[in-house]
Amino acid sequence: MSDFLTKLVILGWASTKYAVALGLIFYNDFNFFESVGLAILGGMLGVFFFSFFGDAIIKLKNMLFKTEKKAFTVNARTRFLVKIRRRYGLAGIAFLTPLFLTVPVGTIVASSLYKKSRLKVYAYMFVAFAFWSVILCGAYSWLGFDFYEVLHQLV
Repeated sequence: MSDFLTKLVILGWASTKYAVALGLIFYNDFNFFESVGLAILGGMLGVFFFSFFGDAIIKLKNMLFKTEKKAFTVNARTRFLVKIRRRYGLAGIAFLTPLFLTVPVGTIVASSLYKKSRLKVYAYMFVAFAFWSVILCGAYSWLGFDFYEVLHQLV
């Protein structure tokens, strides 16, 4: 695969599943600055896309897959999100978005809760993506931390 196409695929994955993009970045052995740049750029592309089109995507999904409207149920995931929002606010949601909530879920939740401060959502998400990118890409590039070996030991 060409270098341009590889980077395009990584940007696509980073805009939806950030951890998969990091795996592809490590597999292709980009240098630290390319790795961090691709991870941040892809994540932020996903944030912009889902903050603008998230509501439309949800409406389209509801139109295509008509389901009976169920009463709101509280489950572990909603309890977790409410706890994070109450304790840490937008910073907590942004911090968890790249690795734990995924980009679409974290962005749609943050955009729906903080509708009037979209610029603030972008800023917090950027800081979160930059933090995780520098930490994880730095651990891989500079410290030689092998994530594949750790995953194989866990499985």
